[in-house]
Amino acid sequence: MKKSGMKVLNFYQLKFERKVNIMNKKVDYFQPYDETIPILIIGGSLVGLSLSLLLAKQGVSSMVVERHPDTAIHPRVAGLTSRTMEIFRVLGVEKDIRNVEPQFSKESKVFQAESLVGQLFNQTIEEMSAFFTDESPVKGSCIAQDILEPILRKHAEQNGVDLRYNTEMISFEQDQDGVSAIIRNKSDSTSRQIKADFMIAADGSKSGVRKQLDIEQHGAGTIMHNMSMVFEADIAELFAKRNAVMGFVRNEKVMGALVSYPGTSVRPDLYRLDIWYDPKKESVADYPESRCIPLIRAAVGISDLQVNLKTVLSWEMAARVSDCFQQGRIFLVGDSVRVQPPSGALGGNTGIAEAQNLAWKLAAVLRGDTGLDLLKTYESERLPIADLTVEQTTLLSQQRATEDIDQITVNTLMINMGYRYLKGAFVTEDKQDTTQIKLPNQWKGLPGTRAPYVDFDKNGKQISTLDLFGTLFVFLVSPKGMEWIPAIKEVEKRFNLSLPIYQIGSDLTDIDGRFCNSYGVDTTGAVLVRPDGIVAWRSSGMADDPMQVLERAVSSILLR
Repeated sequence: MKKSGMKVLNFYQLKFERKVNIMNKKVDYFQPYDETIPILIIGGSLVGLSLSLLLAKQGVSSMVVERHPDTAIHPRVAGLTSRTMEIFRVLGVEKDIRNVEPQFSKESKVFQAESLVGQLFNQTIEEMSAFFTDESPVKGSCIAQDILEPILRKHAEQNGVDLRYNTEMISFEQDQDGVSAIIRNKSDSTSRQIKADFMIAADGSKSGVRKQLDIEQHGAGTIMHNMSMVFEADIAELFAKRNAVMGFVRNEKVMGALVSYPGTSVRPDLYRLDIWYDPKKESVADYPESRCIPLIRAAVGISDLQVNLKTVLSWEMAARVSDCFQQGRIFLVGDSVRVQPPSGALGGNTGIAEAQNLAWKLAAVLRGDTGLDLLKTYESERLPIADLTVEQTTLLSQQRATEDIDQITVNTLMINMGYRYLKGAFVTEDKQDTTQIKLPNQWKGLPGTRAPYVDFDKNGKQISTLDLFGTLFVFLVSPKGMEWIPAIKEVEKRFNLSLPIYQIGSDLTDIDGRFCNSYGVDTTGAVLVRPDGIVAWRSSGMADDPMQVLERAVSSILLR
């Protein structure tokens, strides 16, 4: 495919009639727009901000519209898995997270008791495999969302993302060439008309975009409704004595979940009490301070505990997945496309993985590397994983509340890092095997799975595979696979792509000698890894006609 010559950054520059070449199609614009942008993101919370950074990494400009005046004030579910921290390392965010994150232990427990200080009924070790694993050079973090979002906002601003807080979208419509939307500043009620190539809905579980598109959802639906009380109190030592991150309390005055959000240099310790309520009979207005504080004291087990109630919010625990992830030039990510119980803290992590999957594909289309069909693989890859994740976290929620640790069957590492795409933008090897999850190292570099972590020495500096991925497709060539290199360079020319090549033993020293075994290739093999760190293709050994094999592979992956 011939490149369109389209500029990715600041693609639309004029507000009036203009002829432009988009995806090899001539288009006339007669209607003026106040502003134009390649990507419009509706929702500037965890997933929306992460998506903007992933796009910026690809050189794509975006505008983020967020109805709230600032970043999150509620800590929500705390926890970034190792896989998510790998993504944030690639984005250059990890260091700032480490500077403010609280301490985190893989021995953290979940208790069931009369109260925080009362009789212990049961205690289990929290399932932390997704946060602490030898499969990654990066450990997870228990940073809460109210601390994380300001970090993401800072990096988004530094990367030129156009952030519009306290702004809401009033309406939108799309055609074959783009999406037009009207946004309104809630401070002064001024409105602006925006034209974008694509729009991404990251506007939460009650997504207005999803509803307007009439996209239905499937799944178990509502599990329960919770009233969430966020408060400050001097109870850090009580949680420390139980070595717990959360617990389920039950006594004659209160039954619910008590969660700890350890303080950092950014803010003091916070805690959250969640109790069940019936939304048909009650609302947040029925939970004033005079009612909440006695409930908190009963949950802790100290009748005269000094409590500073910060906020009260209601939320729905549910299990739902949208029937489709894309409609035309509009895509859904995060809670707008999927909601699940908070068990395992995989909700936001799954949303960031969705954003990573979508970002490089949007960039490839905007650059003219491929056509719109590549974007369809976002749904074909991520929808089955959403179904699997929601199913497994729902099961984990049930097991964690009722079972002993040896009876919990859900493995969060497998769900978050060890999943496999069955069809999409990669060359499938075994269509008969439909296994979706394993421990990550068991895949051995199978296309459609995360590229295994291997340590290398590069010019005297230790790096890992993570340092090679993130922006472009990358070829990894085995020590004796030099015949692949001229073929790769020829494919690079024919497809007008940039394809970095790293040969093991020449460009990179395999410190532990694990590359070939980890990727399921011999000393003459080769592997192609996508920008999102997913294996796109591999050859276990040297092919008779490397050029033909590579040409077919790249054509299949990019649908060209």
